[in-house]
Amino acid sequence: MKNQGAVLCIQEDIPNIEGMLFVRITDILIRMVKAPLIAIGLLLTVVLPAQSFGSLRAVDFTIYPDGTTHISQQSSADPTEPELKVPLFGKSIDNFVVQDEDGLLLSFDIDSKGATIQTFGASSVTVAYDSYDLVSKKGKIWTFAVDSPVDYTVTMPDESTVVDIANPDNIDSINEKQLSLLKGKNQIEYFFSTSGPALSALNAINDAKTLVAEAATQGIDVNAVQEKLDLAVFAYDNKKYTDAEDLALEANALALQKIDEHKTNQPTENPVNWLKDNVVGIATSIVAIGGAVTTLTLILKKTKGAVQKTIKPLLNNKDEDSEPEPEVDADELVTQEMREDDKQLVSYLEKNGGQAFERDLRKKFLLPRTTMWRAVKRLERQGIIEIEKKDFQNLVRLRKKEESQQ
Repeated sequence: MKNQGAVLCIQEDIPNIEGMLFVRITDILIRMVKAPLIAIGLLLTVVLPAQSFGSLRAVDFTIYPDGTTHISQQSSADPTEPELKVPLFGKSIDNFVVQDEDGLLLSFDIDSKGATIQTFGASSVTVAYDSYDLVSKKGKIWTFAVDSPVDYTVTMPDESTVVDIANPDNIDSINEKQLSLLKGKNQIEYFFSTSGPALSALNAINDAKTLVAEAATQGIDVNAVQEKLDLAVFAYDNKKYTDAEDLALEANALALQKIDEHKTNQPTENPVNWLKDNVVGIATSIVAIGGAVTTLTLILKKTKGAVQKTIKPLLNNKDEDSEPEPEVDADELVTQEMREDDKQLVSYLEKNGGQAFERDLRKKFLLPRTTMWRAVKRLERQGIIEIEKKDFQNLVRLRKKEESQQ
């Protein structure tokens, strides 16, 4: 039989039967089941936000000498969906930036599952950030480990030598320090090899660091030595190995001079013999000091009221007669204390509107992350700049003249 919903019969068609309505029970049951499902589907469409998961198209990893990894990944997006969910590599994320195909910055939220990006009709999204979880170190061996759903490239740090790749079959190509690998799990083990001028400079820097630590434990002022050593490290990071070795040797010699001067100023007489020879004088001095303290205490108790009456007006005086200290020009102080490379950094910030992200400064001056961080922290201690977190990035901003003079 064909499936009919209802049949209406009238009295002319069926004798002796008044008008009746015949309804098939099967159709009623089907409609009773479908109706709630349709309602639930409509409700989910209205309540739940529209969100899509873009397909990852390309990933590039750049490993820095300090173990930080810079990741750049591209994902396709559906222009009709307002949000895009992007998985991230690593848990510790910093300097996060996301752009569309036209280079416009997009808003985002980061959680344990990745980044949720407000696409605003974008069809392609590029994400760049730093991660601290992809590289580990045991002894002299560093290990980069990743599980990528797509083919990817890895750029190794300078002066590094790859000793092992877990899955060599996944190697697509090798171009100097850049490896192209196929998707899947893999890990790369490497170490830093130095030779010739680089090795000599590194040894000189390590010797100077040892002497600085030794001098510091003896309470010797090593600020001048540390400044010289910082310049040596800066030159080494920029591959100026000859300059780095010369500066490290100068720091080494200055540290030895500081240690020798400290030893020369120390008393050469045996402390035990000196104590035996002067025990009577020491006892007499202790008794005299005790008597003086007792006498002074009695005098203070008797004159406490008078002293308070005398000092109170002086305390209430708001330095009306004191002369203001001469102001020091902040620019003159900066010129005297700043290093040449710091001056270049400050000059760039002035030309760039007084502020720039640390990531942009590293690209401008071609410096590793650790070297640039030391530079900005040094300027922050001098009161020339201030560092603030903005969208998971370090924003370096010049302080105003009145702020730097406070």
